[in-house]
Amino acid sequence: MFYSVLRLFIRLGLKWYAPELKAKNLQLALYNYPTIVIANHPNSFFDALVIAAYAPVKICFLARGDIFKHPIANVILRWLYMLPVYKRNDDEDFAVKNDFTFDECMRRLAAGQHVLIFPEGRSRNLWELQPFMNGGLTSLLERSYRAELPLQIQTYILNYNSFRHVPKAIELEALPPLDTTEYIAGHQVRTADIIRDVRHNLRGALVASPLVDGLTQAKNSRFWHIPAKIGYYTQFWFYRVWRDYVKKKTEGTIFYDSLLFSVLLFSYPIFVLLCSVLIGKFTGFWIGFFVFAFLPTTAYAMVRYQRAVTETETNIPKRNSWNETTEPNENMEDSV
Repeated sequence: MFYSVLRLFIRLGLKWYAPELKAKNLQLALYNYPTIVIANHPNSFFDALVIAAYAPVKICFLARGDIFKHPIANVILRWLYMLPVYKRNDDEDFAVKNDFTFDECMRRLAAGQHVLIFPEGRSRNLWELQPFMNGGLTSLLERSYRAELPLQIQTYILNYNSFRHVPKAIELEALPPLDTTEYIAGHQVRTADIIRDVRHNLRGALVASPLVDGLTQAKNSRFWHIPAKIGYYTQFWFYRVWRDYVKKKTEGTIFYDSLLFSVLLFSYPIFVLLCSVLIGKFTGFWIGFFVFAFLPTTAYAMVRYQRAVTETETNIPKRNSWNETTEPNENMEDSV
């Protein structure tokens, strides 16, 4: 119940953050058997949110282990259906801790649930498919074979117009599932062949360039023009405050979209509710109710009317950590 409500909430939030989100061929994702979900990984945690919002089933997903170190974060993240995967430089006991995580994945898969894993491991805000880190996927495939658990692999392709401009254009495409039982021969599962075919399918379907905004009807419509202007003058300041704050905190890293969307997802409904209650208290219930509907409607018109900017700097990798150092990126100025 909680997962379904959270998924609906995220999907609704994406209507405002990414009005040009196209989900293609979702009917191919059948989830008839326990499934390992795989996708390219250009945009950090935001990738998992998009997939979870449009997948028809409950998915738990593997996330970087360093964000689980704080006890409170560990509880919250696991409550949000995340499990940690550690790299060698995250923890000296990374192998043991990963074994516990993979054991938990197997328990969930055996119960008919589904696990999302990004085999690229690191996200760099790049459109090209990155090299795979095969350890986690190989371990799950071998464990499922030993447990005599038939698995499917469901692959998705993600593409974005930009990693630093809002509103966004996003494309999510489901590819045909792969049956891992077809790779069993000689009393073993051919994990290398599975990973090769998964990568081949991803590379064949992936468009290694930014999406181009195709949402022209709303932008040329006078119907959207006036409410969009109202939304801009009444609420753009709220977005700009959060945008500038998040941009400063995530400068040069891959976390801009993930953090900005999460902050807006939870803060904007509170903002609308507070405005409605305060105005309704002084002017009456129906005026407050009108404001409650008016604010999100004009905000939606604003993002629908604006053009999704296509990013032109497509070969500058961002940091995968808050602490790593890399060449500074001087072109992080966002425009909405």
